[in-house]
This record gives sequence, structure tokens and C-alpha cells, in this order.
Amino acid sequence: MQLDCQSMTGVIHNCPNVKQCLENSPLDRKEALRLYFLNLGVSPEDINIQIDPLNPSFIFSSFSPRQCFNYNRDYATRDTIIFGQPIDWQNQRLGGLHYFDALTVDQLQELLDRGFADPAERQNCSPTIGEIFQFGQAQKSKGFEWTFQGYVISPDREDYRVSIDGIEWRGDACYQIIADFEAIAQDADELDIDPNFLRAWWD
Repeated sequence: MQLDCQSMTGVIHNCPNVKQCLENSPLDRKEALRLYFLNLGVSPEDINIQIDPLNPSFIFSSFSPRQCFNYNRDYATRDTIIFGQPIDWQNQRLGGLHYFDALTVDQLQELLDRGFADPAERQNCSPTIGEIFQFGQAQKSKGFEWTFQGYVISPDREDYRVSIDGIEWRGDACYQIIADFEAIAQDADELDIDPNFLRAWWD
């Protein structure tokens, strides 16, 4: 049975994404999420959502925009953190950038702590790197190990940086992790939601 989201949550779209439910609903977060999954056809007895109001998985800190981030230019160390060894940037086939995947939360933290990644940097409409890191930390505290994908730019280019353009998780996709994923991935250009695989990518 489809529930009336408009009258019960104030959301006019049919079965909106989780973030819209949480932002617009007069209900508390747990009840809004429960209603969201009921509208998706999930039976009430299968819904078990635990929400800690102090957990940052739904509330991402705002990083103040900066005109210019002072990147750590020690690219050999940066590349070693990500790839395990320095990149040969004289190789013209790279085209000035090199892609990575399976970056861990701990690796991302080291990049941020050492000034190799700007927490305010974002890939077009993606969350900022700082928001992605906070998401990864919150998920890790719940036992969910997410990895990140993206690319690094050559030290020879003016736009030298680290960019994150995707997040990925492999495992049993329970309702809690799907809800958290929906909240951060709402504007993704590519979205995969499977029983054992979650992925969001921003162009």
C-alpha cells in the first residue's frame, strides 16, 4: 500500500529520496525513514533503523570556502600514500593525471592531515572531500568500511590536487547503510544499489 507522503511528511514528490524526507518531514528522523522504506514496499517487520542524533552520518559539517588552498607540494609522498609508490609524472601517457580506487578512510585522513587534500574541494556536484571523509568515518564507526575513488593531478600542472569522484561499499546492504548512502549520494551522476554493492559516482 502506498502511503500519502504529501500529507504525512509535507514532501510533494512520490517516494522522495531520504534527504528530502529528513529535511521536509515534521516527523522525527526515525519515523521519516520508516515511512520512506514503507513507501518502497518494505514490510514493517523488516524495518529496523537505529539513528543516533549525535552521529554525523546525516549531518555534514560545512567547510568554509577558501580562495586558495595551500597544497603540500611533496607529490612523491602524496602518491606513495595513495598508490604505495611515487608516480612517474614524466610518462606522457598519463596525461597529467592518474586515477585511483579503493582509497581507505585512513588514507584519506592522512591526505587531509598532511595538506595533500583540500577538505573544501568537490568534484562538480559531489559532496566536499571533508564531507566524504566525515561520512566514511561515521560509517567506519558502525562497522562499514567504505572506499573512495578519484584522481591526482601532476605536480607540473597549476591545478595540482587530489579529487574524490566516487564512493563504494561491498557487503550485505542493510537498510541502515542504504539510508546513509542515499543521504550523501542524492546528486550522483551514477548510482548503483545492489544487495551486496553500493556505489555513487560524480562526473
